[in-house]
Amino acid sequence: MSKLPKVGIIGVGTITEALTHGLCGFGERRAEILLSPRNEAISAGLALRYLDVSVAADNQAVVDSSEIVILAVRPQVTEQVLAALRFRPDQKILSLIATFSVERLSRLVAPANDISRAIPLPPIAERQGPLTLYTQSEEIARLLDGLGRLIRVDEETHLDLVSAVTSLMGTYFGMMGAVDGWLIENGFKPEASRALVGELFFNLAQAAEKRSEESFSKLSREYSTAGGLNEQAWRELRAAGWDGQIQAALDLVLDRIYGRASFDTRLPQNRDQYAIPLTDS
Repeated sequence: MSKLPKVGIIGVGTITEALTHGLCGFGERRAEILLSPRNEAISAGLALRYLDVSVAADNQAVVDSSEIVILAVRPQVTEQVLAALRFRPDQKILSLIATFSVERLSRLVAPANDISRAIPLPPIAERQGPLTLYTQSEEIARLLDGLGRLIRVDEETHLDLVSAVTSLMGTYFGMMGAVDGWLIENGFKPEASRALVGELFFNLAQAAEKRSEESFSKLSREYSTAGGLNEQAWRELRAAGWDGQIQAALDLVLDRIYGRASFDTRLPQNRDQYAIPLTDS
C-alpha cells in the first residue's frame, strides 16, 4: 500500500467538516488528516469517528506535520492567521478561502509556492455536488477526485464566477417556497405541497444530470409543449425580465466579490423598494 499523504486543515467549520467526511468516509483511506483545534466540537468529533483524523495543538503544528495544507479560515482573518505561520518550500497549499487569489496568498505562505484553490460545497460530505478546482498539481487533483463532480478550470478568475453562481442556492429554495406557498394558498395541505414541490424539482434536476450533454435551452424547449402551459409560464416570466434579473443579480454578486459593491448595494430597479426579510413561513 502506498503511503498516505499527510494533509493538514487550518480552519475547521462546515465546509471542512464536509470535506473530511468525503475524504475519510465510504471505507476509503485517502490521507492522514491533522485538524486545527479551532471549533473543538467538530474537530474532536471527526477525530473520534475516523482512524486517520487527529487534532493538532495549534495551527503551526498543523503546518509542521503536513505535506498538503488546506486553508479554510474566514477571509476577514486570513492575513492575521497566516502571517503568524511558517511554511516550507516543499509544501502544497490548497485554499478554500473566497476572494484570496493565488497571487495574494503567495505572499502569505512563502516560501511555499505550489498553490491551488477550490470551491467545495456541503454535499461533498456525501461525495455529491460540484467541486471546482484550479490547480497545476496532479497530486491535489487526485486527492479530490471522486468527491463529487470534479470540475477543473484553467483560469483562476473562473472561480469567482463559480462563487457568484453558488449565491443562487437560497434563490433556488426561495423559488420552491414561492410555489409551495401558492399551492397552500389555493387549498393544498402543507405536507402534500412540500412533497409535490420537492419531488418535482428533484426529478427535474435528475433529468438535467442524466442528459448532461444537452443544453438547458434544449431541455426547456422539450419540456415546453408548443402552445402549452410550460411555454406560457416561461414566456411570461421572460417577458417580465426574470432571466435578465438573475444575470443582473449575478453581476452584482461578482462586483461584491471584487470589492466593487457591498451587501447594501441594490440593483437600480430595486433601490426604491424596502428590503424583504428572510423569514420562515
